[in-house]
Amino acid sequence: MSEIAVDIIIRALVAAALGGLIGLERELGDHPAGIRTHILVTLGACVFTSLSLFGFSGAPGGDRVAAAVVTGIGFIGAGAILRSEGGVFTGLTTAASLWSCAAIGMLVGTGFFVVSIIVTVIVLLVLSIIDWLVDSVARHVKYRRMVLSVSGEHRKGYLEDIREALSEHRCRSEIMTYGRLEDGCRVHISFKVRLKAEADLQELTDLFYGIRGVTDISWE
Repeated sequence: MSEIAVDIIIRALVAAALGGLIGLERELGDHPAGIRTHILVTLGACVFTSLSLFGFSGAPGGDRVAAAVVTGIGFIGAGAILRSEGGVFTGLTTAASLWSCAAIGMLVGTGFFVVSIIVTVIVLLVLSIIDWLVDSVARHVKYRRMVLSVSGEHRKGYLEDIREALSEHRCRSEIMTYGRLEDGCRVHISFKVRLKAEADLQELTDLFYGIRGVTDISWE
């Protein structure tokens, strides 16, 4: 294995580690693009850049070929990303893996066979075990976002009791809507809630039904 090949492998590993750190922060915050997506994008960008520096030194115009491949695979990756009616994005990891695969293909095309194999192994590890690692190591600190709707009989201290119940379970909340119904006798409130991924919704729901005046609860 040449010194250049070793250099590219080291750069790819460092890029994957740094992208993973950023992705972990996004993953814990329950954002659409998580740790796998960030690792694959960072890894792909590193390999593309390394190819531009080392892979086309003896081929005039080769860097333009690399740029064209990067642009083209970007369009393909964009087509793999879907947005559901609920606002949930899917296909981000697939798009990132396609991008990384393009980088692997360019490595093979420029003769870096050993590097391409190692990068492929890195990508496979990212796709197969990262979710398991995140669930095992970070499940106690990972959060998710939901919408909580609470309806009931209006009384003094109603809102404060609900917020206190959320606070006891370390749930951060923000009021989305607040409405009074039936001549002010009933109230409906919806919250944006940030709660731990391992939180027991059944337990939380039972807790809210124990608050005086609460009649209806729903999570979305």
